[in-house]
Amino acid sequence: MRMFRLLKSISFLALLSFSLVPVAALAQSIPGVSDPITLVVSPQFPEPNSTVTVRAQSFSTDLNRATLTWYSGGKIILKGVGATDVSVPSGAAGSVSDVSVQVDTPDLGTFSIETSWRPASVTLLWETDGYIPPFYRGKSLEVYGSSFRVTALPEFFSSTGKRIDPKTLVYLWQKNGTNIPEQSGYGKQSFSSIQTSYVRGGDEISVEVSTADHTIVSSGSVTLSPGTPDIVLYEASPLYGIRYETALSSRYTLSAEEVSLRAVPFDISAGNLLSGTLSFDWTMNGATLSAFQDKPEVTLRTSGSIGGQSEIGLQIQHRSRMLQGGSAGITILQ
Repeated sequence: MRMFRLLKSISFLALLSFSLVPVAALAQSIPGVSDPITLVVSPQFPEPNSTVTVRAQSFSTDLNRATLTWYSGGKIILKGVGATDVSVPSGAAGSVSDVSVQVDTPDLGTFSIETSWRPASVTLLWETDGYIPPFYRGKSLEVYGSSFRVTALPEFFSSTGKRIDPKTLVYLWQKNGTNIPEQSGYGKQSFSSIQTSYVRGGDEISVEVSTADHTIVSSGSVTLSPGTPDIVLYEASPLYGIRYETALSSRYTLSAEEVSLRAVPFDISAGNLLSGTLSFDWTMNGATLSAFQDKPEVTLRTSGSIGGQSEIGLQIQHRSRMLQGGSAGITILQ
């Protein structure tokens, strides 16, 4: 019985030693190990109108003793002993650039190798759900607790120079370094989320875009840094409407018996100011103006006395996003 177990163990070891032979053979075919010369392109996926560095490497010979002749566009761009690196323009978006090198070694003879690339780029545009007044030329900025959407605009071109439809590309989205698989995939050009990072200086949103066969790849990233809403007061004129062209300063002199002030909370998460999403607390000299509670506008009238001043205060708070709020104040002179 013991002899049978011994023979069985010997047979197993013989089989094991036999199976190791093909594994070793496979290891010899790893690119960069068996190939006398390999080229490394940096960055791996160049952007348009940038600089690309191509480096020759070898595990078979000492390239510092070899003569390397570099070509680009059919012309010699560099030649010398130990000239293992060359830098060239990446080219315009959609163009094809090629670099080749001839290596004359003292021990293995002459070798030639070529590489090429087609530059591509990705532009990221972002928007938030923040409020901005009508005809405002800017866009809402991110504030704490706001929702946002990032859209990728890739510039990919086929080998014929035709722009590739962004809806046919594959998108891999990340938020703060974490893959978001439910929003990644074929044709998923946009990414939506809520501001959540408080210690990184903002939410970093990145995307890798590639063709279906992964022959063209590019990436982009953007950091959305949150702030706080700006509360700005404007005059609401019965004749001209809200005077958005001129924000009121800290002091305002009554030029009529009555004036209305409109509060605009820039960037706060509200579709409109009358939806009930926000609370408006107006005060005069510290006393609550209950008639104007939860209204974005307050109307003031002269008291009839000559001279004097009143301190108008306002506190705005989002009802469900507690980190969104702000205050404003103005001195009314008469």
